[in-house]
Amino acid sequence: MKIRFNKLEKVAGLFVCLAILASVLGSVGIAVKNGWFSRKVKYATELESADGIHVGTTVQIAGLRVGSVTDVDLESNDRVMVKFEILEKFQTKVRADSRVHMFRPFILAEKVLEVSAGAESEQLVAAGDLVPTVSSTDIMDLLSGKKMGMALASFDKLAESLKIAGEAFADPKRTKALVGVLDRLYPLVENLNTMSLEVAKITKSTGREVPDLGAQLGQIVKNLNVLTAEFQKLTPAIGAIAPELPRTSRRAIEALDETVVLLKAMQKSFLFKAGVDEVHKEENRRPANTSEP
Repeated sequence: MKIRFNKLEKVAGLFVCLAILASVLGSVGIAVKNGWFSRKVKYATELESADGIHVGTTVQIAGLRVGSVTDVDLESNDRVMVKFEILEKFQTKVRADSRVHMFRPFILAEKVLEVSAGAESEQLVAAGDLVPTVSSTDIMDLLSGKKMGMALASFDKLAESLKIAGEAFADPKRTKALVGVLDRLYPLVENLNTMSLEVAKITKSTGREVPDLGAQLGQIVKNLNVLTAEFQKLTPAIGAIAPELPRTSRRAIEALDETVVLLKAMQKSFLFKAGVDEVHKEENRRPANTSEP
């Protein structure tokens, strides 16, 4: 049985086909605009906390949406590996000095990853490599239960410490003791000030005397140099006569021995015996402390 459509049904069917075609074309246009069919380059970064980051989080460069987060994985207690991809045409913007910032464009908006554009003089970051992260905190992080709880815990500890200090100073004896310590510190500070002034004076006087001492030391060194030069001149002469010194010493001793023998022999001679006896008598009569020749 052949189905026949009236004019109204044909017009309605045409509008439906046009609507379907427009939807398909619109979807393709959106996909092309969002880069669904464009080639993408993958990178990674490490965060201390992935709070607010999930698969699909927007990745921007200079405020332009260029990609999204593809994976979030916990590596350790304080490191979260975040992998993301960007359009290939923006690959030249990711260089060695590029950094990843995590922030909220608006107070109530979701977080995004902002990749800073690197300088053209820096090297390109290879696909799959890590891009360093710069830690940042926004107002919503500060107002979150985690950060606020830590801050309140710190305030509780501070309040407890202040309470203990207040109770300690509430005792009149301790307050008087503290005042006494402060009263004793003032003279100590004055004495230290006076001592520093005296040390400064001594330092100045020593600085004036040091040049004179330096001049004297210079003269002593100069004299020592002259003396050393004279000794150097005498060294060859001493070296030349050094081999003859032992023989000369023996000859001198032998000469002295011969002289003593000769004198003793002359004393025994009748020509000198009388004179020798008189000399001995005079020597015996001379007092022991007399220095007369």
